[in-house]
Amino acid sequence: MINEVEVYLDAPEPVRVGVLRPSYTGGRNLASASFLYDPAFVSNPEAYEISPDLPLRTSRTFTPQNTNMFGAFSDASPDEWGQKIIDANHAVRFKKDPQLPRRLGAFDYLLGVSDHSRMGALRVRASSDTAWLSSDTAVANLHDLEKVIAAARRYDAHEASDEDVAYLAGIATSPGGARPKANVVTDSGTLAIAKLPHSKDGNIDVEAWEAVALSIANDIGIAIPEFFVRRASDDKAVLISQRFDRSASGTRIGYMSAATALGIGSNDDRRVTYEEFADTIAELSANPVEDLHEMFARVALTVLINNTDDHWHNHGFVRNKQGWRLSPVFDVNPNPRHGVLTSRAISDQDDPTDRDIANLVATASAYKLGRQQAINVIQSVVVAIDRWPSVARSFDIPEDQFPIMARAFDEEHLTRARNL
Repeated sequence: MINEVEVYLDAPEPVRVGVLRPSYTGGRNLASASFLYDPAFVSNPEAYEISPDLPLRTSRTFTPQNTNMFGAFSDASPDEWGQKIIDANHAVRFKKDPQLPRRLGAFDYLLGVSDHSRMGALRVRASSDTAWLSSDTAVANLHDLEKVIAAARRYDAHEASDEDVAYLAGIATSPGGARPKANVVTDSGTLAIAKLPHSKDGNIDVEAWEAVALSIANDIGIAIPEFFVRRASDDKAVLISQRFDRSASGTRIGYMSAATALGIGSNDDRRVTYEEFADTIAELSANPVEDLHEMFARVALTVLINNTDDHWHNHGFVRNKQGWRLSPVFDVNPNPRHGVLTSRAISDQDDPTDRDIANLVATASAYKLGRQQAINVIQSVVVAIDRWPSVARSFDIPEDQFPIMARAFDEEHLTRARNL
């Protein structure tokens, strides 16, 4: 097994950044990691620290106590769905080769993600090799969606064959989150994520409702990735979202999650509020006023459509020539269930199980807004949300889902916002 990797940054040609080295507590259980920047990279006037926990210096840096991996590499690793696929594929390989480690750890997930579709601009290879690790270029195309959905459903039902697992390992390791996803190539040749129906969705067309939320966000003026909807054979929607960490020509774009920007590690359980995140945007963004104004609108939308898929890996930044900017919004899901504990609090005065839009107005100054400006933004968000039934019809969502999903677009919360 590989225990040290060279790290490169596509800029747009690969530039050697440094060397990442893991430390283990036993087996493949990652205890910590260290990173050493290449002196040539540090002296490059265009170089930048790849995450806040890796200051640009020539001495070795060790992971802080609250995590076992640096934020930049956590962002380049898969979340729950991708890890499950990598684990399943490793189990198939282990049956054929018992000399392999029985279980994988966080460092192995970083190495196991497909290089072609890895999130962001970082790439890794073994020090003794010239090939990128996991350098397969497997992606599905839009004509393969039924095959992808079928394989994902068999996996979800614990009925996947070894061939299913190998297929998913080629196309579905890099997308994050818990829901099934796969990398696809659109008809124009660009890389996209296909967000698939899930067996737990019941009668709700979850991905179509996410398309509704993205359309509302676009009406508000919030940056969104290009997306479209395709129908599966059971008439559930597949949301095809362009990868915003790739340019139109396919160049890789640097990415940093809000969790990394905030310094939230894998062993961290501290409660971080949107007000604190506004402070981080003010420090990090190359255009803080514009990004703060947009973030305020995003929080208002999140609160008023009860988006509970709301954690610090569902916000992020992309790198351009000027520096870091807010990424397009993603994973915005209206939820008819209220009182979900995973929501982010607006401020220390806010209850994340019942977020109050008035608390967002009270934090307006953190977003470089006056009180009346903040109210005006919220009113514009309400106007856009009020059109949700017509937006839902535009995506051919059956009207028998409307009474259930109306709980997400809660009239009491919207009335409270109108009356500010």
